Amino acid sequence: MVPARVSLVTLGVSDIARSRAFYRALGWETGVDMDGFAVFRTGGSLLALYPIGELTQDLGDEATEDGVMAGLPRRTSLAINVGSPEEVDQAVVDALAAGAAMLAAPAAAPWGGYTAIFADPDGHAWEVAHNPGWPLGADGLPQLP
Repeated sequence: MVPARVSLVTLGVSDIARSRAFYRALGWETGVDMDGFAVFRTGGSLLALYPIGELTQDLGDEATEDGVMAGLPRRTSLAINVGSPEEVDQAVVDALAAGAAMLAAPAAAPWGGYTAIFADPDGHAWEVAHNPGWPLGADGLPQLP
C-alpha cells in the first residue's frame, strides 16, 4: 500500500533566491538552504523550491528555453487553512507585503467558508481559507468530519 500522506511538495521556480526571499518574508523557516535548492518547514509536509528547468527535466516534461511549461494552465493549488475570516484577511495582507500577487480577493465562499487566493513569484496558487466545517486541531491542521 502507498501511505496516505504528503511528505514533500516541490515547486519548480525560475529564481531560487527570489522565491526563498518570498517565503522567508512570509515568516517561514528554512530547513535546508543551498544555492540551488531550499526546503521550508511547515505545519504539515515540507515545501521545497527547485529550479524549474531541472524539475521539468526530472519529470520528463517538455519546457521552453527558460524552463517554463508552454501553454499549460495552472493545474494545482496549495491551501492553508486558518481559524477565522480575519486570519484569512491578515494572511493576504502579509502575502501581498511579501510580494504575492492577488488571484482572488478575500470573500465568502459558496460552500460556507471564507477564502482568498494569491500567487507566489512563479505563479503558484495559494488559497488561504477558513472552513467552519473543518475546525483546526492542536496541530493546526483541519479536522475532517
